[in-house]
This record gives sequence, C-alpha cells and structure tokens, in this order.
Amino acid sequence: MAKIRCCAIVLGVLAAGRAGLGGAEPVALRERVPEKAGATRVVVTLKAEGLFLPNTPTGEKEVKAAKPLTLKVETRLDFAERVVATDAAGQPRRAVRWVNQAAAAINGEVRPSAAVVRPEVALLVAERREGDVVVASPSGPLTRPELDLLDDVGDPLLLGALLPDKPVVAGDRWRIGNDGARGLSGYDVLATNSVDATLEALDDAKAQVKFAGTIRGASYGGGEGTVQAAGSFTFDRKAERIRELKLTRNEVRKPGEVEDGLDVKSTLTLERNDVETPAALADGVLKEVPEEITPERLLLVHLSPDGKYSVRHDRDWHIYHETLRQSVLKRLDRGEVVAYCNLTTGPNAGKGRHQDLRQFRDGVRRAIGEGFGQFLGEGEVEGDPAGGFRYKVAVQGRKGNLGVIWDYFLAAAPNGDQLGIVFTLAEASAKAFGDQDVQLVGSLRWKEETPKP
Repeated sequence: MAKIRCCAIVLGVLAAGRAGLGGAEPVALRERVPEKAGATRVVVTLKAEGLFLPNTPTGEKEVKAAKPLTLKVETRLDFAERVVATDAAGQPRRAVRWVNQAAAAINGEVRPSAAVVRPEVALLVAERREGDVVVASPSGPLTRPELDLLDDVGDPLLLGALLPDKPVVAGDRWRIGNDGARGLSGYDVLATNSVDATLEALDDAKAQVKFAGTIRGASYGGGEGTVQAAGSFTFDRKAERIRELKLTRNEVRKPGEVEDGLDVKSTLTLERNDVETPAALADGVLKEVPEEITPERLLLVHLSPDGKYSVRHDRDWHIYHETLRQSVLKRLDRGEVVAYCNLTTGPNAGKGRHQDLRQFRDGVRRAIGEGFGQFLGEGEVEGDPAGGFRYKVAVQGRKGNLGVIWDYFLAAAPNGDQLGIVFTLAEASAKAFGDQDVQLVGSLRWKEETPKP
C-alpha cells in the first residue's frame, strides 16, 4: 500500500511539472532599441592557440606543403557605441562607436606581430548589411590590419540573429539562423549550419541560453573551414539585449588565396553594459556623422612598411606578402584572384630626379622575359599633388597559355624617393579590371619630410 501511495505521489509531481511547462507563457526574446538610447560599453576578448598552416605558393611544379607552426593569439576590443538606426523590427541596424582600445598580439613559432587602431580613426560607423557588418571611419580610411581587428567574430549588431524568431518557453530549442552562424564563425559564405540553441532557464530578469553545433564555410580571402562552436549567452529581458556571450570554437581551415590555414581552439567573451555617454559620442558629434557609408568611406589605406608612402584602395585588395621594401597585394572577386599588385621601394635618385625612362622601359622587357609580347603604350601620368613624377608602361604578353597584361609604373617623390608598382592580370580580366591601376597609383601620397631645424 505504501508503494502504491509513493507511486501516486511521484506521478502527481510529474504531472504537475508537465502542466507547469505546458502552461508557461511563451516569451519573445528580441533585441530592441529604446526610443532614447544611451551608450553601451562593449568589451570583446579572444584567446586562441593551435597551428598556423602557411599558404604555399603554386606554380608549374607541385610545392611541398610548409611545416605547420605553433600559434598564439590574443585580441581585445573595447568600445562605446550608440545605436542610431533600427530596422523595421526595431532591431539595431546602425551604430556609431568610439574605440577605447583595439589591439592584437600574435606569437608562437610564427613571426611575432602586433596591431592597434590609430587614434585618428577611433570614431567608427558600423552598419548591418545582408547578414554582415560593414565598419568604416568618417575620420579617414582604415588600414587592412585595423579592419581585421574591428570586423571580426562577435559583433554586437549580429547578436540578435542568435535569438529565436518566435516566442519560447524554458526547454525550447531553435536553429540559429545563418546570420548568427556568420557572426559566430566569421565566414562570408556558409555551406552548412547546424548550430542549435536551447533556452536553459528563464525568469522575469533574464534568459539563459546555451548553443552548440557545426558551421562549414569560407571567407573570401581564406579556404574552406569547419568550426565546432559551443557557448552560452545571457539575455537581459528588461534591457532587451544580450548582455554576455561566451563562445568556444575549434576551427580547422585550409589556406586560401590570401589567408593562411588554421587548426586552432579559441575562446571569445563579450560583455555589454550601459555607461554614461562619452563626449566622443555626444549628440553634437552624432549630428556630424554622415548618414551613409559611401564607397569612398569604404576605401582602405596601405601604409608602406618603411613609412615613405601610402596608397588608397578598395576592400577587394588584400595584403598577401610584406617586407620592409616590398608589399604584394592580391585583388579578389568572391574568393578568386583577378590581379596582383607589387609595390617595391627603389633607390633614391636625388632631389627632383628619377630613373632614366629608357632604362626603365628596357628593365620592364627584361623582367617579363620570354613572355613578352608587345608594348601597348607608355607615358607620364599626371596629377601628383606633391609635384612628384609618375610614368606608366603597359605590356601584353603570355604566361604559358594565358594571355597577360602588365602595367608597370615608376613613381618618384620630389626628394628622389622612388617606387615601382606592377599590376599583373589575365587579359580576359582587363575589361572588368578597368582603371583600378590608375586609381590606386593616383592615390599615392609621399610622406612629407620633416623640416630641418
């Protein structure tokens, strides 16, 4: 009899539990922006360790894969932001940010490196566009390393994509959308996404969510990769936003056209807290910020390693290789290489002078060698605001069975510093390439000499 009563009690408790779950009122978890939105401080930190898989050059003969190197990465991004535009659903679409700190350090067997964001471009505009976030500075162009620091995993404008698209109760599961998967992986193109989230706990103040799954895809500059993602986040029901995010990723990615391969484990944390609006984001400042990120503001600036010059270019150009005297850029179109640009610092020719043009022309022919076909034209390129010199020699030729166009530029500063710029592209790509070479060379600026006391 006692056993019967015991079973009855247990069944009663289970039934009550089921009734409680079934009767729970579903709640909507959506990020929204209040009418008078203040400032939020966002801190994103990342630590990663694993292997760096160098990108090996390809040629007529097979190249032995380079030995993997140990890698250790630490990054920290700390900024204040104010949302200035929302979408039709009331979710944040555009924000103005002020960077307090943005830095990255890379160590291990790879060559140590570090990156920071210059103070002069600390004011940023971030805008959500078609599942991605575009970041630019109204104060001037960013460098590629700065953009890589600022446009990475865990952007607050994509956090809303982690939330369910319908009301939920504790215990409910949902598949995180592709925009959320891009935000967790950093991939531009997704092949598969199986990241599922579960509402673990819910009360009047907050919701606790855990998620886990696999993301396969690729970035435009990198090869195909797979991310095993797992983590959790806290949704503040009163503020209607995700306050904290913890993300662990195990990623294996093949080398791509620009980016090297990786086999790493990383841990990312994100925290968002309301703060007093800093002077850098005051109403008066926001009024002066352009309402649109134009193509001009999306341009990047390449600062030469030796500090002698700078050029501006669109975001399809990527740094592939760099030494003190030479920078090699690749132009990508949806992950495919369409052109190369080599910038090489030459010897100083003396104030107001440059290399002999016949010597330059003969050097171009020798450099191309057996692939030389014919000169397409040559002449001085006008428009150097500093009074420097620029000259172009265009050549048509072949590399194996491929028709190739080479555009050689000789540039000289008023003080005699010289720069050789070579563009290489397939002849079939010439029409689509247009005047990209002239635009980049036209943006060349020499560093002003410091007046002697």
